[in-house]
Amino acid sequence: MPSTPRTSVPAALASSGAADGRVPAPPILEVVDVHLSYGTVAALDGTTLSVREGEWVGVSGPSGSGKSTLLGLLAALEHPDRGEVRFRGADLARKRRLDRYRRLDVGLVFQLHNLIPHLDARANVEIAMLGTHLSRTARHRRAGELLDAVDLASLAGRRPAEMSGGERQRVAIARALANRPAVLLADEPTGSLDPASAANVVDVFTRLHRSEGTTIVMVTHDAAVATAADRVVVLEAGRIHPAPPPPAATAPASAADAAPAPAERRTG
Repeated sequence: MPSTPRTSVPAALASSGAADGRVPAPPILEVVDVHLSYGTVAALDGTTLSVREGEWVGVSGPSGSGKSTLLGLLAALEHPDRGEVRFRGADLARKRRLDRYRRLDVGLVFQLHNLIPHLDARANVEIAMLGTHLSRTARHRRAGELLDAVDLASLAGRRPAEMSGGERQRVAIARALANRPAVLLADEPTGSLDPASAANVVDVFTRLHRSEGTTIVMVTHDAAVATAADRVVVLEAGRIHPAPPPPAATAPASAADAAPAPAERRTG
């Protein structure tokens, strides 16, 4: 049974990407005139995008438009043929330790949770912290704090097969936050969930963003999920476009207009 969403986020969710809200935040991620092709197919064709620190950007677009490819570039899992992908002003192509960037600077949440089946929820979160300076005790404690923050403390000992799809996805979010990344990258995180579970997952992202100023780039097909973001862009034919404004609401008819015309009175 889904637990009641919280109204605040504990310190366990704190991210190094928070903006102070008093001055315009600088870009934390930039995609500059990027081209990337697979054989003769151009996945990205002059794509340009800037994400400010503390901003939540939703990326929508038709299937095959390059949304997941774009996210892979931001995670340094893909490399452009031309153009630059920058993190805090530095071209990722010039970084020597991209493994550190992927492990410490960005957190990844995929459509499928990718949890390790034989590990329980706490161990799935802890494993992201292996190789850090944290002791085993500290890793164990932080994993517990993160599971509590996404309302899953009571399920810490359960394996993925013993949890619902929405619960597994929240474990994946906790794992992505384990090393306090500056940016959270999410690829269709609600795509395989029922509406109630999807709403719970969006609630976690919303609390992260509002309470901690976490920078989020989220790819989604779901217009309702996208509206939670600060800004939505559309990726189509390999290029970024601003999302069209929502249609204007039609004014309701006045009472006089809505009332039926009186029946004509016959005489004679």
